Amino acid sequence: MLGDRLASAVRRMPASWHGHYFEVVDSTQDEARAAVHVGAPDCSVFVADSQRAGRGRQGRTWLAAPGSALLLSIVFREYGQLAARPWRFTSLASVGLVHAIERWRPEQSVAIKWPNDVMLGDSKVAGILAETSFDGRELVAIVGIGVNVSGAPGIQGAAALGDGVDRGDLLLALIEEIDALRVRPHEELNQAWAARLWRRRQRVHLLDVNGDEEVVVVGVDSDGLLRVKGADGQERTTATGELLG
Repeated sequence: MLGDRLASAVRRMPASWHGHYFEVVDSTQDEARAAVHVGAPDCSVFVADSQRAGRGRQGRTWLAAPGSALLLSIVFREYGQLAARPWRFTSLASVGLVHAIERWRPEQSVAIKWPNDVMLGDSKVAGILAETSFDGRELVAIVGIGVNVSGAPGIQGAAALGDGVDRGDLLLALIEEIDALRVRPHEELNQAWAARLWRRRQRVHLLDVNGDEEVVVVGVDSDGLLRVKGADGQERTTATGELLG
């Protein structure tokens, strides 16, 4: 989507946000991490037209040609009680992105595949990766977001938002949604995240340390752990598994 409004959108973000735009980087996550080391403030956002070495969960790569994806990393800083809940920022970005995408795709099912993918139906359209550090006083979270907007999906089973979605408009919608969600109590945000879980109350395969098993997706707890019900009818949680259709 060459010629869209992405660069200008970075300049038009709300005053409480600190935007940085790049034509190309190895990874927006790398840019954000380097900025944190020199004191980047809360709500710093690093946006790139393309990246050469983006990373996803479990070491997967996220590469994007110019104009094809919305690529950004956000720095959050939290103090007090919320600083003890690092998973909040994955859910914050996930729910915010679902709400933003629904502005353009209200007729489609948009859901969160635990722990960090956003789905259009049964196809991945976005990935989210959060890194956190805590010094006993302040939590710093760097949340990387990649949304396939118009490019040919590079991952089997992936999707693109398609025509009519400007990356700049999507960025501003995402920022607006995050601002609205961030002031909500943690319990409300957690409920909103759980309500959007992909295949909630449905039977799926869970690939975990103990192998592949069939489970029912129940929800998530306050620490971001996935709650499932096994074939024996017992509920349990996992922090490491991957859901398969």
